[in-house]
Amino acid sequence: MYWDRLTTKHFREKVLGQIDTAILPVGSVEAHGEHCPLGTDNMAPWHFAAALEERFPDRVLIMPAIPYGHTWELANYAGTLSVATNAFAQYVTEVGLAALTWGIHNIVLMNGHGGNTPALNAVMENIAEHGGRAVLVNWWIDYSQDILTVTKSQGHAGEDETSVMLAVAGSLVRMEDASFNPYQAKYKIKQMGLHEKNLRHATTGDGRGGSREKGEQIIDLVTARLVQLLEDLWSDSLYVRIDEKGGKS
Repeated sequence: MYWDRLTTKHFREKVLGQIDTAILPVGSVEAHGEHCPLGTDNMAPWHFAAALEERFPDRVLIMPAIPYGHTWELANYAGTLSVATNAFAQYVTEVGLAALTWGIHNIVLMNGHGGNTPALNAVMENIAEHGGRAVLVNWWIDYSQDILTVTKSQGHAGEDETSVMLAVAGSLVRMEDASFNPYQAKYKIKQMGLHEKNLRHATTGDGRGGSREKGEQIIDLVTARLVQLLEDLWSDSLYVRIDEKGGKS
């Protein structure tokens, strides 16, 4: 179910005391190369959230997305909208805590933008301290091993993200403008002007190899992982046992 599509009567009847899990898509509006839309980081997590709603329509609530995030390194590229980390973290926290007041216990932060991650770690702590359970999903990082069975590389507006966008919103992608960034940072350094190489043309990696077919494969793999995540949450299967030799059971 979608939170904002319910009436307050239907919310009382269908949600209170019955649904304890909400998915909150969080993204950004920022440059994604010269070829992907500015809303890429909103479209991808929303697509995954919608896939989970389709699978579990009576067990999850999809919350309205938070579309603006912290994107300092891309702020100089046309069309990017960046929010300060503290303001972003406070806002997402307030939304999460409001959800807890209506019986939500599990809040899955379906994130689409890496620059949001430090703030979202703080958000999770705040939710946990108020009795909830928060999960952060960075789909391109958490399921990187799966993704790399489909693509040769990953990157911001790179092969993997470009492929997903071709599958999700292909009409908005301009493959003739896709490019390759040959530069890769050796260290984690913040300095004005570094983006001219680190994020040349607002890209890391190579978006030219993206395809809709690859995107569909990635979406299937990631969705399967997300389904397992929810099932593990509901069954409290949150750990694996590791023996002294490093094996899992």
